[in-house]
Amino acid sequence: MDELYKEHILDHYRNPRNKGILKRFDIKQEGVNPSCGDALVLYVLFDAGGRVKEAVFEGSGCAISQAGASLLTEKIKGMTRGELEKMTPKEMYELFGISMAPAREPCALLAYHALKEGLAHKNHKN
Repeated sequence: MDELYKEHILDHYRNPRNKGILKRFDIKQEGVNPSCGDALVLYVLFDAGGRVKEAVFEGSGCAISQAGASLLTEKIKGMTRGELEKMTPKEMYELFGISMAPAREPCALLAYHALKEGLAHKNHKN
């Protein structure tokens, strides 16, 4: 079963979903893992009803951090700000489908932490 999930992660790394830049956004938040150099910028745009209309990212780094950003942007589309605020690291790990070694946790949670920081700052709107 781990092999299936490893392929899933590699697919998101090689063929990232939602990679790009938004010119209009409600959240723009940088995430950096200083221990390895992984970096990304997460953009989120809410619709008039308060749900995530678009979520994209740009960045570079290891397969885990970049696949994590791809997986997260897929998951959060259609979610409300309140649902995003309630998300936990456990939900992020479930997207990967495999257990993560402690040394890989900062990579796995890079996009998650960027999202949480972006939600905490109310004045990112562009």
